[in-house]
Amino acid sequence: MRGSTGGDSLDAVLARGLEEGVYPGAAAAVGTADGIDAVGVVGERDPERGAAMTRETIFDGASLTKPVVTATTALSLVESGAITLSDELRRHVPSLDGYRRGDVRLLELLTHSSGFQPYSFAESWESPSDVLAGLRNRSILEAEPGSRNEYSCLNFVHLAEALRGATDRSLGELAERHVFGPAGMETSRLGPLEDVSNVAATYDREYRGRILRGEVHDPLGWAMNGQSGNAGLFTTVDDLAAFARAYLAADGTLLSSATVERLQDDWVPDLDTRHSLGWRLADGTYPAPNWSRVGLGHTGYTGTSLWLDHARDRFAVLLTNQVYDGKDTGLIRFRERFHAMVAAGRFD
Repeated sequence: MRGSTGGDSLDAVLARGLEEGVYPGAAAAVGTADGIDAVGVVGERDPERGAAMTRETIFDGASLTKPVVTATTALSLVESGAITLSDELRRHVPSLDGYRRGDVRLLELLTHSSGFQPYSFAESWESPSDVLAGLRNRSILEAEPGSRNEYSCLNFVHLAEALRGATDRSLGELAERHVFGPAGMETSRLGPLEDVSNVAATYDREYRGRILRGEVHDPLGWAMNGQSGNAGLFTTVDDLAAFARAYLAADGTLLSSATVERLQDDWVPDLDTRHSLGWRLADGTYPAPNWSRVGLGHTGYTGTSLWLDHARDRFAVLLTNQVYDGKDTGLIRFRERFHAMVAAGRFD
């Protein structure tokens, strides 16, 4: 960071990102399985109203929903014997019997190797049934399952549908039972939110053309009332820190130590991009070169990210409302700088 000597506090680093126009506001936490080492909060949660960001501000986590809620729930259901990774979609979603996508395995959804196109949405879709029927009527399978790695929100929309089919429970109920409750994530839930008094506002320029407060920013998540599986999580910096600590501890609070150990493997070794089950693996400069290659992480469209490194017992949560100002503000580079400093122990 310009002018940084490497000894800045977490608050100072976040403030520099604010000065550079990377985001209107941010909250971050770094720590280990034993606890939080540092927390920082800067800027505004709602620029139009001049409302300050606080440690308790609730963020739209966007695609953090994928690993935190949907993948963790799926793996917990694997451990309980309710599903297997080799299950085909049609087993849990009978309406896909006769469709080619019915052959896709849950493993391929979790590793983004299903062959699905990256995204699909129609403005006429206004309910969960609209979305699911609309997707069934579209040709979204672009490649043979297992033949390529292509990040797609549709993988987790279908995975969530499979989890509902396997358990006869909503994704919100499953999240509370398998994630929020065990990890002690007291504020987290799937949107939309009723109480928006301390929510980080986002701005939807593509579909709704307005500020969003407590509404799911992602169009599929919005249409499916937060139950889409690819987005919909609303959470705080402390809740994600609690989640990260539980994952690092690998003591059975969320998942068994054996499952967490296998999550650090590349599950698609024959494909171009290394990937775990619902998590991206650290590679190259992502999140930064001083993170181990078994590090697990994910980002969210709204400007959120979470990274875990079991080999070095560290986590980094960075929550922003960057999307309020658009996507070309330099957040990708800021994240790399932030994570490099976390890995170097600058905020211990």
